[in-house]
Amino acid sequence: MERNTATNTIRLGSIFGVTIAVHFTWFVIFALITFSMAGTFAASFPGLPQAAHLLIGLVASLLFFGSVLFHEMAHSLMAIRSGKPVRSITLFIFGGVSEIGKEADRPGEEIKIALIGPVSSYFLAVVFGGVWFLSKGRATVIGEVSQWLATVNLILGTFNLLPGIPLDGGRVLRGIAWSVT
Repeated sequence: MERNTATNTIRLGSIFGVTIAVHFTWFVIFALITFSMAGTFAASFPGLPQAAHLLIGLVASLLFFGSVLFHEMAHSLMAIRSGKPVRSITLFIFGGVSEIGKEADRPGEEIKIALIGPVSSYFLAVVFGGVWFLSKGRATVIGEVSQWLATVNLILGTFNLLPGIPLDGGRVLRGIAWSVT
């Protein structure tokens, strides 16, 4: 791990040549989600020890931020596929952001790069929904975490489609307006 004091980030490593970092504000939201989920699972599974609730909350939080990273990585890989350099992905208090080094050259490219993020979130919603469905009556803790993650990814994908910059929907709208004009 390497700290960048200029941007208040900690570099975690890289995936497919894209630097992955967390901003110091990420630790605040990570702790809030972890403890919130620990409380939620404590209410759902009162027979488990408090340490188990905290562990379940920690795993749920890590999977949630893994989902955000997956969403941003989808943008980054589509941008790379389109010949755009990607400097980094940074996770912070409000989610994540891919730092793509060059704007799209064509409207269709802008739309593809923007849409792949919500599509990836919907994909994860289906995967976690499938895990939830398959775990019904067998592994209730896994089922409840999966159900929460399916819901969160469905919300994440839908929220990102709202037509406002910097959301993905705003970038899609900009691409559509660009293609029309």
